[in-house]
Amino acid sequence: MSPKVEIEVKLYGQLRRYRPVGIPGAPHQPFNWRAVGGTAVALAQELGIPDGLVNAVAVNGTAVDLTAPLHPGDKVSLFPPSAGGEI
Repeated sequence: MSPKVEIEVKLYGQLRRYRPVGIPGAPHQPFNWRAVGGTAVALAQELGIPDGLVNAVAVNGTAVDLTAPLHPGDKVSLFPPSAGGEI
């Protein structure tokens, strides 16, 4: 079993609805989490976010691949697909 990694998580847009119940703070605020899987994909699964709903990830302010490893103290931001269109 993988060791748990203490990280800070911030959810954006429609992903905010997957903020764990019982964690204090508003949906747009970051929260601390003990991640088991060690990647953003695994983190999304732990939070109950359906496959394909996380479109981008930033770790410590830098865009990374969804499978990049997470390390203790990382600040992880998860982003949903963005809607676009012509202006």
